[in-house]
Amino acid sequence: MFRFQEFLHSIEEGKGARLIRSLVLLLLLAGFALVYHLNFTRNFTAPEAMDAAQLARNISEGNGFETQFIRPVAVDMLRQTGNVPDEKLKTSFPDITHPPLYPLLIATWMKLLPFEFAIDLEKQDFQRYQPEVLIQLLNQLLFFLALVQVFRLGEKLFDTAVAWCSALVFLGAELYWQFSVSGLSTMLVLVLFLALAKALVRFEEAANDEPGGEGKPSSWFSLMAIWIGLLAGLGFMTRYGFGLVMLPVAVSLAWFGGRYRVRAMLLALLTFVLLSTPWLVRNYSMSGNLFGTSGLALFAQTADFPGDTIERTLFYEPSESVAAEGGEEEAIKPGVAKRVGFWQIADKLSRNLRHLFLSELPRFSGGWFAVISLIGLVVPFRNPRLHRFRIFLLMTLAVFALGQALGRTHLSDAETTLADLLRSPLGQGGFAEMAPNLSSENLLAIVGPVSFLFGAGLFFALLDQWKVTLPEMRLVGGGVLVLASALPLLLGFVLAKPYPVADPPYHPPRLQYLKTIPANHGLQELRHDDLLMSDLPWAVAWYGGQDSLWLTRTVQPDFYRLNDEFRPVWGLYFTEMTTDQRYVSRVFAPNASNWERFVLTMQVNGELPDGFPLLGVDDAFSPRQWLLFAVPESTP
Repeated sequence: MFRFQEFLHSIEEGKGARLIRSLVLLLLLAGFALVYHLNFTRNFTAPEAMDAAQLARNISEGNGFETQFIRPVAVDMLRQTGNVPDEKLKTSFPDITHPPLYPLLIATWMKLLPFEFAIDLEKQDFQRYQPEVLIQLLNQLLFFLALVQVFRLGEKLFDTAVAWCSALVFLGAELYWQFSVSGLSTMLVLVLFLALAKALVRFEEAANDEPGGEGKPSSWFSLMAIWIGLLAGLGFMTRYGFGLVMLPVAVSLAWFGGRYRVRAMLLALLTFVLLSTPWLVRNYSMSGNLFGTSGLALFAQTADFPGDTIERTLFYEPSESVAAEGGEEEAIKPGVAKRVGFWQIADKLSRNLRHLFLSELPRFSGGWFAVISLIGLVVPFRNPRLHRFRIFLLMTLAVFALGQALGRTHLSDAETTLADLLRSPLGQGGFAEMAPNLSSENLLAIVGPVSFLFGAGLFFALLDQWKVTLPEMRLVGGGVLVLASALPLLLGFVLAKPYPVADPPYHPPRLQYLKTIPANHGLQELRHDDLLMSDLPWAVAWYGGQDSLWLTRTVQPDFYRLNDEFRPVWGLYFTEMTTDQRYVSRVFAPNASNWERFVLTMQVNGELPDGFPLLGVDDAFSPRQWLLFAVPESTP
């Protein structure tokens, strides 16, 4: 029988009240997310986001772990090992750049929701690309899941006040909102790291017989160690750099694992290795490198390979013939590892560490509160749980800083042509500008939300030193802290809003229109498996659905080698990445066979080099963008 008084009591004080508060909070978060999307999101601007999205689309369509974004160095690595037949490479190109978990997650999302990849080219007021909106929705859900994780971890380590303060600081952090709509894997990695942190706290709490952790059977510790190794392995399969966390995890288990330390450390390591080994073996079998092309990040940004040149260079070029038993055998030029010496890598490490300590570490979580958080991590706490967890976080920050400095590539460089193009339409700095550390190489940001707990804990500890007995004062103090930390995000609402389409250089309808341009000249339009070379291959692959090869480092001999020996190039698409370059340092660089000089000669003289295979030229988007395409010999 329904009892009205019990129902009222439940709404006022019982489970009903908690449910209503949760629904109101959920509606507020959804409302704020909607406002954010309508005002500040643009189509994807990070190359890694488009690359992962097109890879996920291929998986969802049943094509396997194959990519339409082809790097010249990947062609070299696959052809050098010979484990993938050349004929197969010409029809389906396996991806040897990304770990599998994030593309698999997006592919599953694509199976569940109605993604519409085709764009109505007749529509004039294009603003949002529907597949990107749905991928952003997935990452926003992960963002809110991470928000709940931060709150629950704060309750376990500190108290409710610190938990609320930390969660709200995280909610008001501009950097994580940008990550949530960037299409990058950061939100997934963040969820896995927070789950890993919670598991470590629970394990060490039980191993040291603290309140809340006593009385656990021996099998529980073994299962928890396996769970910890599984979470670390899943993070590694999402982002290779995350695998560095296994070092502080192993040290922490061995240091604070009590009588279960040896077993726990070995089980966690074994689980991590068993989970990641099949994928690493697959990469090594195909490319000769455990991490595929990602393994070359160590050599990027050195003196010999500035910018993005390492991925656009052909290394295994046949150079000479040497005598061998049974005939002649081609010798292969040294690969990238032999061209970059120890001192070049040491120089890269010192430069990037200096930049990291001066610029990135003071704002590694997106704002000034990062400094408070770092101080909170250094200050010792009396609580033994906080002491152990603080040591784990400091070790994690150290190994992530080292990995971020060594693995830094052009993707993390804010002073690039791509970054300048993305900033140019805005006309101002501030909220609308893409954060300089918004890339998949930003490992320090993973630790940010957990560090907020120590920053908020330090703040309330100092507040308690004032002998303030009124609960309202703690509430006011926490509110001021949250408001001050969220001020950059809030001020963005009074700045000029970015246009939803990041043009230049990305315009989705134009990139889908490219394949029809030859038809305007009386030729057959490009098919999806016709190879098109571009300086924005990730965008051509994602928006255009076209097999796209990254613009080689040189016209001669790299372009001709790929065109003659790998696959014929049916189109060549230049954007502002090539046409809008510095005249002396890029156009007339020491490399005389560069594409910038090629485009200048084509524009000034109105002719192409003798013997160049692509004779069709479309200047519909000139002088900024050009499309060259193949013309059959029988066509006049």
